[in-house]
Amino acid sequence: MNVYLDSSFVIRQLLGVRPECPFWGKWEKAYASTLMRAECFRAANLLRLSGKIDDAQRARLGAWIEKVVSTVTQVPVTDAILRRAAETFPVAVGTLQGIHLASLLELQSAHGITCSIATDDPQLLQAATALGFAEATAEQAAPAAEPEK
Repeated sequence: MNVYLDSSFVIRQLLGVRPECPFWGKWEKAYASTLMRAECFRAANLLRLSGKIDDAQRARLGAWIEKVVSTVTQVPVTDAILRRAAETFPVAVGTLQGIHLASLLELQSAHGITCSIATDDPQLLQAATALGFAEATAEQAAPAAEPEK
């Protein structure tokens, strides 16, 4: 399975505040917008400044974010993606959600790569589903069953 990682999913996975993801790291290839690093670090900094994590936890989280960013294929935010993000989507979305959706569409139309989306953002998931993208699930990442002998 090819997966497009949204920062909401990544940050919650790294913090352990979402149910453990059985397909984490078991995808064929992972993609993310070049925005993911900034989004994850913004979330980490807000958590530290609000007292929800301490300095040591923030440093550890930063190292984990860098590891994830270094292992996924980055989708640059191009003029084409920004133009598509400015267009209409089937449901109301914000600017960053529009950029993520446009990135998914760009991967598909320009590169022939279809991804399932891994997000904890219900609005982004609803819009991606309306555009025909599947939600990343453990069943998709599971290896095919061995044929019985």
